[in-house]
Amino acid sequence: MANSHPEPPLDFERQVLPVTLESGLFYRLNPAGYASAIYYDASGCGRFDIKGQLGVLYLGKTIEAAFIETFGRNLGQRFVSRDMIKTRSLFAIESDRPLKLLQLYGAGLAKLGVDSELSSGREYRLPRLWCEAIYSHPQQVDGIYYLSRHDNTQLCCGLFDRGSYRLRENNLGNLLSYDRQKFFEILDRYGFGTD
Repeated sequence: MANSHPEPPLDFERQVLPVTLESGLFYRLNPAGYASAIYYDASGCGRFDIKGQLGVLYLGKTIEAAFIETFGRNLGQRFVSRDMIKTRSLFAIESDRPLKLLQLYGAGLAKLGVDSELSSGREYRLPRLWCEAIYSHPQQVDGIYYLSRHDNTQLCCGLFDRGSYRLRENNLGNLLSYDRQKFFEILDRYGFGTD
């Protein structure tokens, strides 16, 4: 019988975290009508955010990651209408400096003594416990870098609201109007249909 996934150890603050520096663009498909996509969610509904305590800005490293994290949540549903696409604006977001991100994928999992359940499991209690420990760690990482639950070849990022970096954003419009060819390539990649 397999062991249950561990909680953060008592001496976690003494461990050296596996960190990667990441720069360049990140993407978010945000509800249309908002002037900004920079929102640190502290609703307690996401994988890593803690209700009323710890806000997290969820981003994809690619447009594909942003798409599948937004439209791939309803398992088995592989259709997205053009009207649905128009309800989301694609934002490109970039930091003023390289972001120091905890590597919660690849060899970083073994270095932490965890597995991919933290970023792909259906239960969010453990990911939130780990996120709280990571946020409080003396290395003061900017966020968590992890693989998408819906496409484990795509990187996602959960940024903490530390105020130690500044983000610039560019509203690119909806994905269909921004890059029609890219839209259809993404649909083909994921086997999605549209009208």
